[in-house]
Amino acid sequence: MGNLAMDGVVRLSRVLSFPSNSLILLCGAPGCGKSTFARRHFAPTEIVSSDDCRRRVCDNVYNMKVHRETFSLVRHIARLRMSLGRLTVIDATALRRGMRRSMMRLAGDYGFRTGVIVLDVRLSTCLSRNKSRKRKVSEDVIRSFYILLHKAKTDVYKEGFDRIYVLGEEDVDQAIVTINRGS
Repeated sequence: MGNLAMDGVVRLSRVLSFPSNSLILLCGAPGCGKSTFARRHFAPTEIVSSDDCRRRVCDNVYNMKVHRETFSLVRHIARLRMSLGRLTVIDATALRRGMRRSMMRLAGDYGFRTGVIVLDVRLSTCLSRNKSRKRKVSEDVIRSFYILLHKAKTDVYKEGFDRIYVLGEEDVDQAIVTINRGS
């Protein structure tokens, strides 16, 4: 089940609850199902996808040479959404502490709450899903991100997020996301 850390209390839950003024990071290795999870639980307009931003920047979702430009666009769209008080979901690996810190600072600039959903899916599942994806990622890259996942699973509890959910593979499909539109 997912772990929720809020106000120092850890609870097990499959119900993921966020205030509407939240910036939510989806965190996980390539192939873990972040984009599928995002599409299942959030409106298309609420999702800021690094893949979509990469495609918009250079017409090629595979071009990893435009990382700086891609995440400049991710941050820009997130800023615009939060300036309008809109729930914002970042669909990116978010496995590096610096990226998570950057997004938390950005949320703070707009008085937004912060949340992270870590998809703790087995490496074998990520590799298997990758084989059937249109946009394949190198197995070495997936393995290196998977190592980062294990560090991120413990680090997120020390980083000051308002809501933290770590979903095991068996929990991802059972999760229910609720948004408190009154807050």
